[in-house]
Amino acid sequence: MFAYVGNGQYCYANSTSMLLDSIGEQVSASLIEVLTGVGLGAVWFEEDNMIFFSNGIPHLGVSKALDILGFTYNERSGMDEVGMMDQLSAELKDHPILIGPLDMGFLSYMPNHHDLHGCDHYVLAFGLEDGWLRLHDPAGYPFAKLPVRDLVQASKTNRLQYRFYPSDLVYHYWTSPMRLRQRTSNEIYHEAVLYFREVYLDADHIALKQGWKTGGDAFTALQQHLKGEKIDPGLQGHLTHFAFPVGARRALNYSEFFQPGNARLSELKLMQSEMFGHCHSLAVRGDWHALGEAVRCLGELELQFRERLFDDGQESRAY
Repeated sequence: MFAYVGNGQYCYANSTSMLLDSIGEQVSASLIEVLTGVGLGAVWFEEDNMIFFSNGIPHLGVSKALDILGFTYNERSGMDEVGMMDQLSAELKDHPILIGPLDMGFLSYMPNHHDLHGCDHYVLAFGLEDGWLRLHDPAGYPFAKLPVRDLVQASKTNRLQYRFYPSDLVYHYWTSPMRLRQRTSNEIYHEAVLYFREVYLDADHIALKQGWKTGGDAFTALQQHLKGEKIDPGLQGHLTHFAFPVGARRALNYSEFFQPGNARLSELKLMQSEMFGHCHSLAVRGDWHALGEAVRCLGELELQFRERLFDDGQESRAY
């Protein structure tokens, strides 16, 4: 196996990497992405006929990744926009801020932002002047400017499609990271594995209360939906532009992460990555019957991966 190098929709991981770089710490976005636990599992939202190949919650995952890497940081959340801009303005005088989740439909510097309502995003802000927020957007917009009025709307989570997010946040950000200790690769690996198990268990608990389908049930729900061969354009666009390609990249990064510590977990994630890529090709062609079978295979791989991850007797060795 050799590395994939290229662009990918790793907005929170790339923004976190930029935040750490601001204090002279170089941590790859690929490692941060894995340590967030995002990309593990799957969830099917019946009310939307929508699947996400993840049980992780990005804003919680960013904090956990920083913890695992040995950093302290300041994290702020609010459910009232009163005083929000005064607080951000004071913070930005001293250091950059990682802001998110944001609703991409209100990021007006993006040419197609009107088509992106409900999609979550993260950026690194570094200045505020004359009613404009200055920022680096890892989706391809360095030194972008966003009107403050749009930031206020973008910061609200009540319209986001990924229902694991709390619906009542008005803003959320991180700032002032500082290295508390230098973690060894072995420590990072073992803390991450424990956290990955928590991601699955927490998602199971939330999904049970909400009536959502996770894991193998989520893949089965998508497979059954594809059998109808009347695919909503929203689902098709989600699968072809985001879910399948980013699923392939995430699984490949997980494979690379597990390779030194557990060869079987690494192998399963590599197989998943290849299958996500295959699914993407089938979805672009509109071959729904073949895609349904490929999704079934993805579900089987997911069940095998989870079982292996929770196996107390699994092979595990230090880096």
